[in-house]
Order: sequence, then structure tokens, then C-alpha cells
Amino acid sequence: MKSAILVKKFHAYDLDAIQGFVEESFSLFSESGPMFGPGQRVLLKPNLLRAFAPERAVTTHPAVLEAVCRALRDCRVGEIVLSDSPAFGSLEAVAHKAGYGPVLKRHAVRLAPLHNPVPMDSEEGVTHLKISGDIDNYDRIINLPKVKSHVQMTLTLAIKNLFGLVIGKRKPVLHCLVDNDKVRFGRMLVDIARRVSPCLTLIDGIVAMEGNGPASGTPYPLGLLAAGRDMTALDRVLVEILGAPLEQVYTLEAARQKGYGNHALEAIELFGETGLDALRVADFHLSSAPMDISFNPLRVARSFVRHLFEVGVREKWAHRD
Repeated sequence: MKSAILVKKFHAYDLDAIQGFVEESFSLFSESGPMFGPGQRVLLKPNLLRAFAPERAVTTHPAVLEAVCRALRDCRVGEIVLSDSPAFGSLEAVAHKAGYGPVLKRHAVRLAPLHNPVPMDSEEGVTHLKISGDIDNYDRIINLPKVKSHVQMTLTLAIKNLFGLVIGKRKPVLHCLVDNDKVRFGRMLVDIARRVSPCLTLIDGIVAMEGNGPASGTPYPLGLLAAGRDMTALDRVLVEILGAPLEQVYTLEAARQKGYGNHALEAIELFGETGLDALRVADFHLSSAPMDISFNPLRVARSFVRHLFEVGVREKWAHRD
């Protein structure tokens, strides 16, 4: 069976237009009855890597978040919760810097830092792999990634975004446990994606990031939103649009090896903008300085210290001011 992917062009973060896209996604990807209904608890997982303003294109744009919240409230869901595990800083501080504060208040969205790390079965045998057991408390999970280049994995898209459900500084440790094998790391990401199993992924590509992402690149006006249930198919379509070398998108190669989702374009059906030729871009730049997947142990230690400084010193002083 072909995987359906919805793609539409957007020239700006027009809230009403984005909400229309979200509602179309809810309808298109519902299987038996409405995807969302009264009383459900829904978890939103955006990309909140670090504390940057929306125009830096590091984090999922607040207009996308608000459009999803509007559509969910129209479905009369019981509770909307937002969670992620930033690389540096607390979830509250990073969400505030990303412009989420007013959205959370308007739509009564609860911020929930990740807790309860539980072991996760992985075919890769990666030791110490745990994700937040909190995800089992929700009826539905919506994955809200950002289209970005990535110095280690070439691109970070739908599958990669769910790595954020690994709590805190466990993430750089896991980077060091795969023998610098990017495809093996990708297979671990696929295992996480399979475990999380979001009901919908809606990816923000209105302003993407090119260059040395996921935090130090530059904004790129890609001008689209895309959505689907099959994260492999969604990532495959975006790789085709961006013109990235398929063999260097390690998460997709991992998905192909593990038979997770539809990898072949002929097994994917586009809705909305149905012609890939009209969507392809020729000037999207990947990282100019690709890095190994493993981190130097000294860098990991520095990362721990920096995170403690962000949360324990800088954020407390900012709050006092």
C-alpha cells in the first residue's frame, strides 16, 4: 500500500493558512473515524534543540505550534502537553525563547519536562538506551520537526526529531556508543521512532536551515509544510526536494535496511502539491564541515558543564532580572 504524504507551498507563516493545512492533515490521515476527539491527552514533540528566537530557524516555528493547538482545541481534546529535551537549558527557557509563551497561554498547553527514563528494546544492542516513559501517558503523539541540515547525519527530519525523547545528556552518550557508525546510529533512531509511533508528523519547512545545522546553520526559504503518518516516506520526499545525496542521509538508509516505512518514491503518493519537479530546489546547501557521529569524551564533559551552567546560573539570573 502506498504511503500518503501531504505537501503544500507557503511563502510565510500565515497562521490561518497553516491551520487549514493542519486540519486537512487531520482529515487525510484519519483511518477509522476522527484522529482526535473529546477528552484525549495529546503530546506535541517539536524541535526545541536550544534557546534561539524563531527567525534563527533552529526550532519549530510558533505559528506551526499554534495552528496545531487551534485545530486540536476545535476537536475538543482534553489536554495538550508539549515536551522535549533540549541540548542546553531547561524546556521552559528554550520554549520561551522560541516564542512559545503566548501560544501556550492562549491554548492552555502544559509544558512537561521529560522524566522517567525506561529501557527500550533495540535491535542494535546499544547499551543504556532509554527513552522517557512519560510518552505512554498520552492517547496521541504529534511529531513537529523542523527541516534542517545536520553536520553529523546530513539532515534532521521526521525520524531524527524523536531522538529528543531521550532524556537530557543521555543523548551525547548514545552518540559515543555506536562505534562512529552513522547508519547504526540511524538504525537506533528508527527503533526509537517505531517505539514512539506518533499518529502524525507535520514538518516545518517554511523557513528551513541549511549549512552547518542543526544549530549553527543559516535560514533557508524552502517555503513548504509536509505531513504524513509514514515518517520514512515523509523524509524520503523531503530528501528528494532538497536534492541531498540519498546515500548520505543515514537515517533513511537505516529505515530502508530495517524495512521501516516506504523508502521508494514509487510507493509514495503525494497530495496537495503533487509534482516533485515544482518543489525541488537546487541551491540548498548541506554542511561544509561534516563531523563524526561520536563525540570526544572531553566534549561530552564540557556539554554537561555547559548545561548545568545554563540551567543553574544563567536562567536563574535571567529570572531574577
